[in-house]
Amino acid sequence: MSATAFYGYLASPVRERPPYVVRTREGKVVVPDVEIRRGSLRLVPIYPADPRPVYQQLTDSLRARILSGELPPGSLLPSESEFIHEYGISRGPIRQAVAQLKAEGLVDVRQGRGVFVRRRPTRYRLSADRFLHARRHADRTPFPADLATGGTPRLEVRRHAVVEAPPDIADRLKLKKGTRVLARGFRLFADDEPVQVADFYFPYDLVEGTRVEDPAREPWPGGTIAQLQSLGIEVTEIAEDVATRAPRPEEVQDLRLGAGTPVFEVVRTMFAGERPIATSSIIIAGDRYVLSYRIPLQ
Repeated sequence: MSATAFYGYLASPVRERPPYVVRTREGKVVVPDVEIRRGSLRLVPIYPADPRPVYQQLTDSLRARILSGELPPGSLLPSESEFIHEYGISRGPIRQAVAQLKAEGLVDVRQGRGVFVRRRPTRYRLSADRFLHARRHADRTPFPADLATGGTPRLEVRRHAVVEAPPDIADRLKLKKGTRVLARGFRLFADDEPVQVADFYFPYDLVEGTRVEDPAREPWPGGTIAQLQSLGIEVTEIAEDVATRAPRPEEVQDLRLGAGTPVFEVVRTMFAGERPIATSSIIIAGDRYVLSYRIPLQ
Protein backbone atom coordinates (compact mmCIF):
# COMPACT_ATOMS: atom_id res chain seq x y z
CA MET A 1 0.00 0.00 0.00
CA SER A 2 1.34 3.44 -0.93
CA ALA A 3 1.67 6.23 1.65
CA THR A 4 -1.19 8.13 -0.03
CA ALA A 5 -3.49 5.13 0.14
CA PHE A 6 -2.53 4.43 3.75
CA TYR A 7 -3.26 7.97 4.98
CA GLY A 8 -6.47 7.96 2.98
CA TYR A 9 -7.39 4.77 4.81
CA LEU A 10 -6.74 6.39 8.19
CA ALA A 11 -8.90 9.39 7.27
CA SER A 12 -11.91 7.29 6.34
CA PRO A 13 -14.70 6.78 8.93
CA VAL A 14 -14.10 3.81 11.28
CA ARG A 15 -17.47 2.26 10.39
CA GLU A 16 -16.52 2.11 6.73
CA ARG A 17 -13.06 0.56 6.90
CA PRO A 18 -12.08 -3.01 7.70
CA PRO A 19 -9.35 -3.85 10.24
CA TYR A 20 -5.87 -3.14 8.95
CA VAL A 21 -2.57 -4.16 10.52
CA VAL A 22 0.75 -2.40 9.88
CA ARG A 23 3.88 -4.30 10.89
CA THR A 24 6.91 -2.27 12.03
CA ARG A 25 10.61 -3.17 11.84
CA GLU A 26 10.51 -4.11 15.54
CA GLY A 27 7.79 -6.66 14.86
CA LYS A 28 5.11 -4.60 16.57
CA VAL A 29 1.77 -3.88 14.98
CA VAL A 30 -0.59 -0.93 14.75
CA VAL A 31 -4.34 -1.37 14.50
CA PRO A 32 -5.61 2.16 13.85
CA ASP A 33 -8.71 3.01 15.90
CA VAL A 34 -10.02 -0.53 15.69
CA GLU A 35 -11.04 -2.77 18.57
CA ILE A 36 -10.40 -6.47 18.03
CA ARG A 37 -12.90 -8.68 19.79
CA ARG A 38 -12.79 -12.31 20.77
CA GLY A 39 -16.00 -13.21 22.54
CA SER A 40 -16.22 -10.80 25.49
CA LEU A 41 -12.49 -10.00 25.45
CA ARG A 42 -11.57 -6.68 23.92
CA LEU A 43 -7.94 -6.64 22.88
CA VAL A 44 -6.04 -3.37 22.80
CA PRO A 45 -3.66 -2.79 19.89
CA ILE A 46 0.10 -2.78 20.33
CA TYR A 47 1.53 0.67 19.58
CA PRO A 48 5.07 1.02 18.19
CA ALA A 49 5.37 4.55 19.62
CA ASP A 50 4.81 3.22 23.14
CA PRO A 51 8.18 2.95 24.96
CA ARG A 52 7.04 -0.17 26.78
CA PRO A 53 8.10 -3.55 25.33
CA VAL A 54 5.42 -5.49 23.47
CA TYR A 55 5.01 -8.02 26.30
CA GLN A 56 4.56 -5.21 28.83
CA GLN A 57 1.83 -3.56 26.76
CA LEU A 58 0.03 -6.88 26.58
CA THR A 59 0.55 -7.51 30.32
CA ASP A 60 -0.73 -4.08 31.30
CA SER A 61 -3.78 -4.42 29.06
CA LEU A 62 -4.77 -7.81 30.44
CA ARG A 63 -4.03 -6.82 34.05
CA ALA A 64 -6.30 -3.77 33.78
CA ARG A 65 -9.13 -5.93 32.47
CA ILE A 66 -8.68 -8.52 35.21
CA LEU A 67 -8.60 -5.96 38.02
CA SER A 68 -11.58 -4.06 36.64
CA GLY A 69 -13.66 -7.23 36.45
CA GLU A 70 -14.00 -7.10 32.68
CA LEU A 71 -12.26 -10.45 32.72
CA PRO A 72 -13.95 -12.12 35.71
CA PRO A 73 -12.46 -14.98 37.74
CA GLY A 74 -12.49 -18.20 35.78
CA SER A 75 -12.29 -16.48 32.38
CA LEU A 76 -10.20 -18.24 29.76
CA LEU A 77 -7.60 -16.09 28.02
CA PRO A 78 -6.99 -16.55 24.29
CA SER A 79 -4.54 -19.26 23.30
CA GLU A 80 -1.07 -18.39 21.99
CA SER A 81 -2.25 -19.07 18.45
CA GLU A 82 -5.20 -16.72 18.89
CA PHE A 83 -2.98 -13.99 20.33
CA ILE A 84 -0.58 -14.41 17.40
CA HIS A 85 -3.44 -14.20 14.91
CA GLU A 86 -5.08 -11.18 16.52
CA TYR A 87 -1.95 -9.20 17.40
CA GLY A 88 0.52 -10.33 14.77
CA ILE A 89 3.20 -10.81 17.44
CA SER A 90 5.45 -13.75 18.24
CA ARG A 91 5.08 -16.32 21.02
CA GLY A 92 7.90 -14.79 23.07
CA PRO A 93 6.06 -11.63 24.21
CA ILE A 94 2.87 -13.63 24.81
CA ARG A 95 4.67 -16.09 27.09
CA GLN A 96 6.42 -13.24 28.89
CA ALA A 97 3.08 -11.54 29.52
CA VAL A 98 1.48 -14.72 30.84
CA ALA A 99 4.50 -15.39 33.07
CA GLN A 100 4.24 -11.87 34.49
CA LEU A 101 0.53 -12.20 35.22
CA LYS A 102 1.14 -15.59 36.84
CA ALA A 103 3.91 -14.12 39.01
CA GLU A 104 1.48 -11.42 40.14
CA GLY A 105 -1.05 -14.06 41.13
CA LEU A 106 -3.63 -12.98 38.57
CA VAL A 107 -3.81 -16.08 36.37
CA ASP A 108 -3.39 -19.83 36.62
CA VAL A 109 -1.81 -21.87 33.83
CA ARG A 110 -3.45 -25.26 33.52
CA GLN A 111 -1.47 -27.64 31.40
CA GLY A 112 -3.41 -28.70 28.34
CA ARG A 113 -6.37 -26.45 29.18
CA GLY A 114 -5.14 -22.89 28.91
CA VAL A 115 -4.66 -19.74 31.00
CA PHE A 116 -7.47 -18.78 33.38
CA VAL A 117 -8.07 -15.69 35.48
CA ARG A 118 -7.48 -16.78 39.06
CA ARG A 119 -10.48 -16.96 41.33
CA ARG A 120 -10.23 -14.54 44.24
CA PRO A 121 -10.54 -16.19 47.63
CA THR A 122 -12.70 -14.82 50.42
CA ARG A 123 -10.84 -12.16 52.39
CA TYR A 124 -11.08 -12.04 56.15
CA ARG A 125 -10.36 -9.24 58.56
CA LEU A 126 -7.63 -9.64 61.17
CA SER A 127 -8.08 -6.99 63.85
CA ALA A 128 -6.85 -6.17 67.34
CA ASP A 129 -10.49 -6.57 68.40
CA ARG A 130 -9.80 -10.30 68.54
CA PHE A 131 -8.02 -9.81 71.87
CA LEU A 132 -11.12 -8.18 73.37
CA HIS A 133 -13.10 -11.12 72.00
CA ALA A 134 -10.73 -13.45 73.88
CA ARG A 135 -11.55 -11.70 77.14
CA ARG A 136 -15.31 -11.83 76.51
CA HIS A 137 -15.40 -15.47 75.39
CA ALA A 138 -12.97 -17.38 77.58
CA ASP A 139 -14.34 -20.73 76.39
CA ARG A 140 -13.41 -20.29 72.71
CA THR A 141 -10.27 -19.49 70.74
CA PRO A 142 -10.17 -16.02 69.12
CA PHE A 143 -9.78 -17.43 65.60
CA PRO A 144 -13.56 -17.57 64.83
CA ALA A 145 -13.73 -13.82 65.40
CA ASP A 146 -11.42 -13.37 62.40
CA LEU A 147 -14.01 -15.10 60.21
CA ALA A 148 -16.93 -12.86 61.11
CA THR A 149 -17.49 -12.19 57.39
CA GLY A 150 -18.03 -15.90 56.78
CA GLY A 151 -16.20 -19.19 56.75
CA THR A 152 -16.25 -22.22 59.03
CA PRO A 153 -13.18 -22.24 61.31
CA ARG A 154 -11.05 -25.30 62.00
CA LEU A 155 -7.77 -25.57 63.87
CA GLU A 156 -5.18 -28.31 63.31
CA VAL A 157 -2.75 -28.94 66.18
CA ARG A 158 0.68 -29.68 64.72
CA ARG A 159 2.98 -29.36 67.71
CA HIS A 160 2.96 -29.34 71.51
CA ALA A 161 6.39 -29.97 73.00
CA VAL A 162 8.97 -28.66 75.47
CA VAL A 163 12.11 -27.66 73.56
CA GLU A 164 15.21 -25.54 73.93
CA ALA A 165 14.40 -22.01 72.83
CA PRO A 166 15.73 -21.19 69.33
CA PRO A 167 18.03 -18.12 69.39
CA ASP A 168 15.44 -15.67 68.00
CA ILE A 169 12.78 -16.92 70.42
CA ALA A 170 15.16 -16.67 73.38
CA ASP A 171 15.95 -13.12 72.32
CA ARG A 172 12.27 -12.14 72.12
CA LEU A 173 11.50 -13.69 75.51
CA LYS A 174 14.73 -12.38 77.08
CA LEU A 175 15.81 -15.88 78.03
CA LYS A 176 19.30 -17.29 78.48
CA LYS A 177 20.70 -19.71 75.91
CA GLY A 178 19.46 -23.23 76.53
CA THR A 179 16.32 -22.18 78.42
CA ARG A 180 13.35 -24.44 77.76
CA VAL A 181 10.09 -23.21 76.27
CA LEU A 182 6.70 -24.74 75.58
CA ALA A 183 6.32 -24.76 71.78
CA ARG A 184 2.88 -25.01 70.19
CA GLY A 185 2.12 -25.10 66.46
CA PHE A 186 -1.12 -24.84 64.48
CA ARG A 187 -2.59 -24.60 61.02
CA LEU A 188 -5.85 -22.68 60.79
CA PHE A 189 -8.53 -23.31 58.18
CA ALA A 190 -11.57 -21.43 56.90
CA ASP A 191 -14.00 -23.64 54.96
CA ASP A 192 -11.25 -26.26 54.70
CA GLU A 193 -8.88 -23.77 53.07
CA PRO A 194 -5.69 -23.14 55.09
CA VAL A 195 -5.28 -19.45 55.90
CA GLN A 196 -2.70 -19.26 58.70
CA VAL A 197 0.23 -21.19 60.14
CA ALA A 198 1.19 -20.20 63.68
CA ASP A 199 3.91 -21.13 66.17
CA PHE A 200 3.71 -20.06 69.83
CA TYR A 201 6.39 -20.12 72.55
CA PHE A 202 6.12 -19.69 76.33
CA PRO A 203 8.86 -19.73 79.00
CA TYR A 204 8.50 -23.21 80.43
CA ASP A 205 8.82 -22.06 84.02
CA LEU A 206 5.47 -20.24 83.64
CA VAL A 207 3.50 -23.34 82.65
CA GLU A 208 5.45 -26.27 84.09
CA GLY A 209 3.22 -28.57 86.12
CA THR A 210 0.03 -26.65 85.27
CA ARG A 211 -2.99 -27.80 83.30
CA VAL A 212 -1.87 -25.51 80.47
CA GLU A 213 1.03 -27.91 79.89
CA ASP A 214 -1.37 -30.78 79.10
CA PRO A 215 -1.46 -31.41 75.31
CA ALA A 216 -4.90 -33.00 75.68
CA ARG A 217 -6.32 -29.51 76.30
CA GLU A 218 -5.35 -28.25 72.84
CA PRO A 219 -6.57 -26.01 71.43
CA TRP A 220 -6.58 -23.82 74.52
CA PRO A 221 -10.11 -22.62 75.38
CA GLY A 222 -10.18 -18.86 75.00
CA GLY A 223 -6.71 -18.76 73.50
CA THR A 224 -3.43 -17.59 74.95
CA ILE A 225 -4.67 -14.62 76.97
CA ALA A 226 -7.41 -16.60 78.70
CA GLN A 227 -5.13 -19.50 79.59
CA LEU A 228 -2.39 -17.29 80.98
CA GLN A 229 -5.03 -15.46 82.96
CA SER A 230 -6.15 -18.80 84.43
CA LEU A 231 -2.61 -19.12 85.82
CA GLY A 232 -2.82 -15.69 87.40
CA ILE A 233 -0.74 -14.06 84.66
CA GLU A 234 -2.28 -10.87 83.29
CA VAL A 235 -1.29 -9.79 79.79
CA THR A 236 -0.83 -6.01 79.91
CA GLU A 237 0.61 -5.25 76.49
CA ILE A 238 0.94 -6.81 73.05
CA ALA A 239 3.59 -5.81 70.51
CA GLU A 240 3.34 -6.80 66.85
CA ASP A 241 5.68 -6.44 63.90
CA VAL A 242 4.09 -7.12 60.52
CA ALA A 243 6.07 -7.69 57.31
CA THR A 244 5.26 -8.99 53.85
CA ARG A 245 7.51 -11.35 51.95
CA ALA A 246 7.62 -14.17 49.45
CA PRO A 247 6.59 -17.48 51.02
CA ARG A 248 9.06 -20.26 51.73
CA PRO A 249 8.51 -23.63 50.03
CA GLU A 250 6.95 -25.24 53.10
CA GLU A 251 4.59 -22.28 53.51
CA VAL A 252 3.47 -22.57 49.89
CA GLN A 253 2.58 -26.18 50.61
CA ASP A 254 1.01 -25.58 54.03
CA LEU A 255 -1.18 -22.69 52.83
CA ARG A 256 -1.74 -24.01 49.27
CA LEU A 257 -0.59 -20.72 47.81
CA GLY A 258 -0.80 -19.92 44.12
CA ALA A 259 2.19 -18.52 42.26
CA GLY A 260 2.88 -14.90 43.10
CA THR A 261 0.94 -14.91 46.38
CA PRO A 262 2.85 -13.19 49.21
CA VAL A 263 2.43 -13.82 52.92
CA PHE A 264 2.10 -11.60 55.96
CA GLU A 265 4.53 -12.51 58.72
CA VAL A 266 3.27 -11.34 62.10
CA VAL A 267 5.70 -11.49 65.01
CA ARG A 268 3.68 -11.01 68.21
CA THR A 269 4.98 -10.74 71.77
CA MET A 270 2.84 -10.50 74.89
CA PHE A 271 3.99 -8.82 78.09
CA ALA A 272 3.04 -8.93 81.75
CA GLY A 273 4.43 -5.63 82.90
CA GLU A 274 7.99 -5.52 81.59
CA ARG A 275 8.39 -9.29 81.19
CA PRO A 276 7.72 -10.95 77.83
CA ILE A 277 5.66 -14.04 78.60
CA ALA A 278 4.68 -15.34 75.16
CA THR A 279 5.76 -14.86 71.58
CA SER A 280 4.48 -16.16 68.28
CA SER A 281 5.24 -16.20 64.57
CA ILE A 282 2.12 -16.22 62.41
CA ILE A 283 2.25 -16.71 58.65
CA ILE A 284 -0.91 -15.50 56.89
CA ALA A 285 -1.92 -16.02 53.27
CA GLY A 286 -1.63 -12.54 51.77
CA ASP A 287 -4.58 -12.93 49.40
CA ARG A 288 -7.02 -14.03 52.10
CA TYR A 289 -6.68 -11.37 54.79
CA VAL A 290 -6.93 -7.67 55.41
CA LEU A 291 -4.99 -6.52 58.47
CA SER A 292 -7.16 -3.98 60.24
CA TYR A 293 -5.98 -1.75 63.10
CA ARG A 294 -7.85 0.92 65.02
CA ILE A 295 -5.58 3.40 66.80
CA PRO A 296 -7.11 5.62 69.50
CA LEU A 297 -5.45 9.02 69.77
CA GLN A 298 -6.79 9.91 73.21
